Amino acid sequence: MSSLTRNFSNHIYHNDLLNKNDKILLAVSGGLDSLVMTNLFRNFRDKSDLNITLKAAHVNIAQVSLTNKQKQQLNQIMDNWKIEFTIIPAKVPKEVDYGCYPCSKERRKELFYYYDENNFDAIAFGHHKDDYIETGFMNLIRHGHLESLKSLDYMFDGVIKVIRPLLTASKSNLRYYSNQNDIEAVVNRDCKYADNSKRHEIRDYIKMIDEDNPCFEANLYKAIQKFNQQN
Repeated sequence: MSSLTRNFSNHIYHNDLLNKNDKILLAVSGGLDSLVMTNLFRNFRDKSDLNITLKAAHVNIAQVSLTNKQKQQLNQIMDNWKIEFTIIPAKVPKEVDYGCYPCSKERRKELFYYYDENNFDAIAFGHHKDDYIETGFMNLIRHGHLESLKSLDYMFDGVIKVIRPLLTASKSNLRYYSNQNDIEAVVNRDCKYADNSKRHEIRDYIKMIDEDNPCFEANLYKAIQKFNQQN
């Protein structure tokens, strides 16, 4: 069993992310993070005694749409992993100018609608440790606190249960796992809006500070953890 597989399974059990017979919606972008998460869920489903059901969904937005070939690749991957898969069309006119934040918001909205209409018990996102650190640092700069992503979160008065089972795994852990298991991203390039996103700026800030202060990222992670455990 790989270290990431153990990390994933332990994170689910230690944080009570799932219950027996849960029906789980997997948010799949086509990028490496979501595909690694989906593969880990597939192995967890096949080996655990929780009897979970998986369905993966990709939200198709015209401005950043996958090509037909990429959609076929995603379909084939999910078929190989025996996971039901659907593509949800977003209701955004193609001519509307777009950006990173509204795109992310639109994807979540469509996924939450689909979740509610199809009676899922949880929706899983592939956010990892690097996302956790970036979110905490972004909130420090913009809002004066270190609040970050949660492993388990309830939204809209408990109607939607959000889980993030990769939150203690680093991006490098995911890359290593993908290499070991022959998982390749369907989307191999950054989104055309990524260079102008706030998260991209935050990532650069962290990298820049860590180059001069090699303990910065590790200490930032500890500070974010401490803040979130106390709040």
